Amino acid sequence: MAKKKRKSNKKNPEVTERNKRLAIGSAVVIGAASVFVGTAMGVGELDARAATMVASSDPVVRVDFPINQSGESWMPNHEQSRIETLVAKAVVGTRALNITALKEVGTVLIDTGWAEGTPTIRWTPDGEIHAKVDWRRPAAVVRAGPTEVVIDLHAHRLPLAYPIAKSNQFYFVNALNSMPQLGQQWAGEDIRDGLALRALLGEKGLLGQVEGIDLGEGRENGTLSILTTRGTRIVWGGGPGHDLPGEQTTSTKIGRLIALFDETRRIDGSVQLIDIRGVNITLMRRED
Repeated sequence: MAKKKRKSNKKNPEVTERNKRLAIGSAVVIGAASVFVGTAMGVGELDARAATMVASSDPVVRVDFPINQSGESWMPNHEQSRIETLVAKAVVGTRALNITALKEVGTVLIDTGWAEGTPTIRWTPDGEIHAKVDWRRPAAVVRAGPTEVVIDLHAHRLPLAYPIAKSNQFYFVNALNSMPQLGQQWAGEDIRDGLALRALLGEKGLLGQVEGIDLGEGRENGTLSILTTRGTRIVWGGGPGHDLPGEQTTSTKIGRLIALFDETRRIDGSVQLIDIRGVNITLMRRED
């Protein structure tokens, strides 16, 4: 009796790329002059009409880059220039004002690693392409070998990296898992717990005196330590809400840091080492 062939679980790269482009296509809007007729007409018919409109040169692609409260972009200039070059290359040779160019621009923006979700890309009445993106924001760096790799609040790897101690960013050390692909999340509960602790310290107004978080080495991975601007190590323990056996609760530990700050104006009490996990706080003072 002939054996049935097992169905391969391997993903076809062409199918993956096609599905990504279809997802982008479902979110784009065509709006070139008389082609923009509202939602009553299907995308196929819109695309067919747009294809009859031919531009004399490659279209200009305008990307809405992120801005801060002062109206200035926080994204490095070299990254903006790189993205502008990539989207311009994506539409080289485009003449018909159809949906294909919009898909290409959307794919490029997703592949940069900066886009959260699917960008919205549309033709403008003057024949330009306008791109709106929900931008991921840098939150910290993970020290990996000789490099500090930038991540966002959800541990997505962003396309920025610096030599050790050159990023001027909050950092994590001793991540258990290796660096992910661009735009992918850094795997591991240690990174997520570290980000949760960073968020908690920020919420309580205690982040200003913190340089980074040690995620723990070897068997101690997952036991977090806060590293302060004066070189103090504050042994915190399990991540917020993930207290390890024998530890005090998250609320108790954060209360201890607040009490130290209220008393000394430093969350580290100006000592060398603090362990706030147990029933009693352990302190190791600096040698004079």
